[in-house]
Amino acid sequence: MKNIWICLLTLMVLVACRGKVKTDGAVTKPSVAEVPARPKVDWKKQSVDTILLTPADTAFVVRNKLVDDDMGDKQKSYLINVFFAPKNWPMLSFDKAVGAHLVWLGDLDGDGQPELLLRPEWFSSCWSTVNLFSLKHNSWKLVKTGSMYFCSDQYPLAKRVIKTGQGYALLTDSLTDDKFIVLKKEIKF
Repeated sequence: MKNIWICLLTLMVLVACRGKVKTDGAVTKPSVAEVPARPKVDWKKQSVDTILLTPADTAFVVRNKLVDDDMGDKQKSYLINVFFAPKNWPMLSFDKAVGAHLVWLGDLDGDGQPELLLRPEWFSSCWSTVNLFSLKHNSWKLVKTGSMYFCSDQYPLAKRVIKTGQGYALLTDSLTDDKFIVLKKEIKF
C-alpha cells in the first residue's frame, strides 16, 4: 500500500512539472546551422557506442549490428554516423567502419572550430587508417589521412598530432623492408 502512495505522489509531481515556462523576450527558433543532427537509430539493425570526448562533450557512434561470421562481406555498406552532444556539430559519416575511436583535438587551425581524429574499427588486423577531420562551414572536412598500427602503445591516437615549427604534423606508420617506421605528415588546413 505504501508503494502505491509513493507512485501516486510521484505521478502527481511529474504532472505538475509540465507547466509552461514564461520568458521575458520573444522566443525564436534556432537556425538550421544551430540545430544539432539528431541520431535516427533502428534498434533492430543498429547499435550505439558512446565516446567521451571531453568531460562535457560526448560522441555517439551509430553503427550496423554485425551478422554472425561477418568479416566485411555480409552487408552492402559498413557506414557509421557520429553525432555529438551537447555541441551543435553536424553529423560525421565514415564508410568502411564497424565502429570508431575518436579524439577531440581542440582548435588547431585557430578558426574557432574543432578538429577530430578518427580511427575506424574493422574486423581484424592492427592496421587502420588515421583520419584528421576539421569542421568547416558546418560540415566535416577530411584534412589528412594516413596509416596507423594501433596495437602498439608508442603513439596512441591521442598522440598522433604533434606541434612542429611550421604548425602541426600527423604521425603515420609504415612498414618498409620489414622495419616499422613512423612518418610525420605536415598538416595544411
